Amino acid sequence: MTDGPVAKAFNLNFATAYEDIAAQRVRPGQVWCGDPEARQVTERLIRDAGYEPVAAGDLENARALEDFVMPFAAASTDAGAPIFYRFARPGEL
Repeated sequence: MTDGPVAKAFNLNFATAYEDIAAQRVRPGQVWCGDPEARQVTERLIRDAGYEPVAAGDLENARALEDFVMPFAAASTDAGAPIFYRFARPGEL
């Protein structure tokens, strides 16, 4: 029980790649989920860190973010280095 809004973020990016964020052509994505009341603060923190927020619904989706860690890590292993990701509507990249 937190007695306040809760959000989950920052588990689907590699800390070792943080120094490379600013050099990207477009801001990398940062998937988050949480209580609607946490949206403004969460998205500001994500933007302040250099990422583009990608809302993934309510906090009930937190488990799905945890489950996505393994395929994300596998893609990074296959690439041979930490990777960034970006979700966008067609034409926005």
